[in-house]
Amino acid sequence: SQHNIDFSLYGTPLESTTYKFSKCLQKRFGIVPGITDRSYITNSYHVHVTEKIDAFTKLKFESEFQKLSPGGAISYVEVPNMQDNLEAVIKVMQFIYENIMYAELNTKSDYCQVCGYDGEIQIVQEDGKLVWECPKCHNRDQNKLNVARRTCGYIGTQFWNQGRTAEIKDRVLHL
Repeated sequence: SQHNIDFSLYGTPLESTTYKFSKCLQKRFGIVPGITDRSYITNSYHVHVTEKIDAFTKLKFESEFQKLSPGGAISYVEVPNMQDNLEAVIKVMQFIYENIMYAELNTKSDYCQVCGYDGEIQIVQEDGKLVWECPKCHNRDQNKLNVARRTCGYIGTQFWNQGRTAEIKDRVLHL
């Protein structure tokens, strides 16, 4: 009422912000180990993507921050292919239902149009740059790779900037 406007905090920044902010912080403060030494910053209130933490502990911890973001928030856990472990999927979903406002399971669902590989397309280094590569036929043509990853609350199927690609590469599994 003081400003005669309504506003609300949103718990996830713009897709490219994690890369842009990282570059700005490095320019301003230099490379600080464990703080500004990556090409991305941690997204919102999330546990860092490299943290070795189980799904349930991560979700419980992050649930404490979601109530501070009434404009919207998402938490996630990285999981391997769970097609043959539906019991574990149900346990995580039940935990989400009972403990956190909004969370999802991230899994890889990629496809190589060259050789028909159906699994996780890898991120590799090429001339100091991160590129996507089929682990079966080594295809690197982005026009012939279907890659889907959850970034900032939605599933993206485009290819991302170097900061976001590095963040995706660094993600550890929580199950």
